Amino acid sequence: MSRVSENSSVSSINYALGKSKGKVEELQLKGSTLKRLTKPSDDPLGNVELMAVRSQKVDAEQYLRNLNFAKTQLSYTENILEEMTDILVTAKELAIGQASSIYSPDVRLAVSKEIHQIRNQVLGLANKRIGNRYLFSGQKVLTRPFDESGHYNGDQNKINIEINKDLFIPINLSGRDLFFCDEKKSIESEQLNLSPTSDDLQRTPAAESGEVPMSIFDELFALENALLNDNPKIIQGLLENLDSSIERVVTFRTEIGALTNTIANTETNIEKSNLVNEAHKSRIEDADVSVIMGDLQKEQAILKATYKASSNLMNTSLMDFLR
Repeated sequence: MSRVSENSSVSSINYALGKSKGKVEELQLKGSTLKRLTKPSDDPLGNVELMAVRSQKVDAEQYLRNLNFAKTQLSYTENILEEMTDILVTAKELAIGQASSIYSPDVRLAVSKEIHQIRNQVLGLANKRIGNRYLFSGQKVLTRPFDESGHYNGDQNKINIEINKDLFIPINLSGRDLFFCDEKKSIESEQLNLSPTSDDLQRTPAAESGEVPMSIFDELFALENALLNDNPKIIQGLLENLDSSIERVVTFRTEIGALTNTIANTETNIEKSNLVNEAHKSRIEDADVSVIMGDLQKEQAILKATYKASSNLMNTSLMDFLR
């Protein structure tokens, strides 16, 4: 028969009180936070799933930031291409009007000044930037893409950005792809000769060689020069080039529109995934209030009973044993 000492009884009472108080405090914490998981030991497997869901949420937030950046970049680029299309269509309309022989040199001189301004407008659009980042410099975003003569200083590299898991899209256009045609076209010698009244013009790099990739700047330069020299034959020959340039700009606008649709669809999918993840996270992490309140009342009753049962023993003195 084992003997139970007073120290053993006191230790048992302290252990029972501590355990009961710990359960009450834990339930009170869950009730105040409305979270079923307050530490990993509450549900190890659930905690692993919860960490995965939180990681996906962090990734989704970054993807949404990338999407907003890409949307801004592409929207700005699309507006520039739209404006450039309108300008080139105006230049073509002027060229069509001056392609016949009915107009006098004075009229063509006046139109050449308008073409000169159109070329300057196109050059200004080609050097547009957001903040300090040029839009059409490729990856050399801090380098001004075109100089006054239309020489390209950027590269042909794309800037790709991740908008979803392993999904990358380009968010820029290279000035080389946009403003230059793919094939080399010869510029007739008549187009290279400046008239005495065109001292304010600069000879473009394309105009210095003869057989080169034509750019939009070269075409406008040649059109302006043909007007100054009163040469309707060259103006007629440039109409096809202007058509090709307009078609190229419109093609890139279509590609920008497709990328914008991809961004919109991806953004919708991420938002849907966020809703699914939040529901899954809630099932793992959130507590059932009714269950917590019931367990809390039960543990509080147990704690009260433990205090009452132990009070008699804790208050017993030596005189009680001697009676």
